[in-house]
Amino acid sequence: MGLFSRRKINKEARNRPRYAPDYTAEIEAVPGSDGTSFACIDRIASEFAGLNYAVYDRKTHQKVKNHSILELLKQPNTEERHFNFFYQSAVDYYNGGCYWLKLNYSGETVSLFRLDPHKVKVARDVKTNKRVFNYNGAEYTDNEILYIPSRFCYSTLRGGQSIFGATNSVFSTAGKVEAYTQKSFDNGINGKRLVIDIEKALPDATEEQIAELKSSFQNEYSGPNNAGRPIIKKNGIEYSELSGGTDNRAAELSENRKIQEHEVSKVFGVPEAILNNETNANLENVFVYFNEFAIRPLATMFQEVINSLLDESRYYFEFDYNGLMKVSLSQRIEAYNKQFAFGEMSINEIRAKENLPPIEAGDTHFVPVNMMPLNDETVEAYMAQQKQTVNSNHFAGGDDKK
Repeated sequence: MGLFSRRKINKEARNRPRYAPDYTAEIEAVPGSDGTSFACIDRIASEFAGLNYAVYDRKTHQKVKNHSILELLKQPNTEERHFNFFYQSAVDYYNGGCYWLKLNYSGETVSLFRLDPHKVKVARDVKTNKRVFNYNGAEYTDNEILYIPSRFCYSTLRGGQSIFGATNSVFSTAGKVEAYTQKSFDNGINGKRLVIDIEKALPDATEEQIAELKSSFQNEYSGPNNAGRPIIKKNGIEYSELSGGTDNRAAELSENRKIQEHEVSKVFGVPEAILNNETNANLENVFVYFNEFAIRPLATMFQEVINSLLDESRYYFEFDYNGLMKVSLSQRIEAYNKQFAFGEMSINEIRAKENLPPIEAGDTHFVPVNMMPLNDETVEAYMAQQKQTVNSNHFAGGDDKK
């Protein structure tokens, strides 16, 4: 099969194998899988899955447009396309590691399938001293599995640990705050309590009857599901409200949640401005931070593994982070003007970044000298003109001396 031709492959090699059943990648169900954690992973996985990428020629550093690896990553298998495959792979990564099963056809990798990281067991073969992967009773080598272990508490054999296990104290506290929040809303946070007077209606009530009455009232009238429902007085039972004075739990709850959101977002490297959708934040600074501390470390791990699928003496694979840099329209225009003026970008390259179609002759680059086209012919013509000017001045000076 040609490297740059569309591959005619065995369809069975593109279908999910029976020994690799499908599963749903979920945030690990441990203390700490709270709303903030979910939001952080969702933001990171979404941006990571949306990154542009390319294969480059190692000698010329030019993009290789038709490399077969691009087709593979565009649709890793018949059931998943790029975005969902990479999104779910990022979720796996934060749960301890990502495992891609490679299926080959005629010596070429034609399909990638995600394996459930919780069911993969990593060991080391005594004879070869190489890692082996056991999954659903089947055993695979490093040549059959692309392994992207998490960087948290990493070792070559055990792999990485989930982010929740590596920083358990942060997520444990966040889980407690989440539980406290739910309990506070269920019980009400206004500091007022209802008094049920049964002294006249049931003067001889036993402890069991009192407990039953409490339970019945809570089921019928208390909690958020019963909010707004009327309370029916019956059997001569009287109700009154007991205020416990000023209750600061609401303010304390809000402050505690902010503290935990700050701690969790710091662990993931996600700016709080992104989590809270702050419109007044400096977008450029926010996304520079987000890129450097959340996206780039994750993408680098995957990038290095994807390069193992290439002939690394000839090609290399890289993600493009430029699309992640969010700036205002005026800032983009200023940056484009500078890049265009110094020949760094062409008009069509700028239009491509703005999702606009190319224009005729838009691939020409210019240099600052009167905005001349930057190509061999222009440079040669310019140098010839300069040489002619120098010669003319030389001979003109000679005539003056005579």
